Amino acid sequence: MTKAELKLITYLIIIGAPIFLIIKLGEIMGWELFICSLAVIVGVVIWIRAEEKKSRRKMLLNKYQDNQLVEKIMTRSFWVGQTEEQLMDSLGKPSAIDNKLLKTKKKEVWKYSPQGANRYGLRITLENDEVVGWDQKG
Repeated sequence: MTKAELKLITYLIIIGAPIFLIIKLGEIMGWELFICSLAVIVGVVIWIRAEEKKSRRKMLLNKYQDNQLVEKIMTRSFWVGQTEEQLMDSLGKPSAIDNKLLKTKKKEVWKYSPQGANRYGLRITLENDEVVGWDQKG
C-alpha cells in the first residue's frame, strides 16, 4: 500500500467514522429526538459559556471598578501603560517570559502564540511591570 493510499484511508476514517456514528444514532433514536437532543446540548453549551463570561466580567469589575478597562480586558486587548496584572487578565499566562534585570529597571518580554522553536506570533515588552510596546507577526 502506498503512502497516498494510506493517507486516503486515514482521511476516510477520520471523516467517515463521525458521519457513520451520526447516522446510526439518528436511526436508533429517531431523527426528531436526535435533532432535538443535539439542539438542547448546543443550547446548554451556549448558556454555560454566557454565564462564564458574565461571571468573569463581574469578577473583573469588582477587581478594577472601571467598565472601560473591563471591556478592554474582556476583548483580550493590550495597550501601552497596561499593568502586568491587567495583561495577565486580558491574555492569560504567556507561553514564555524573557527576563532582564537592569540597574534602574526590570525588563520582561512576554511571548504568546508559539509558532515553532523560539518563534512567537506576539511578544509584549514590559518595563517595571508595565507594557511599553509589542511586536506582532501576521
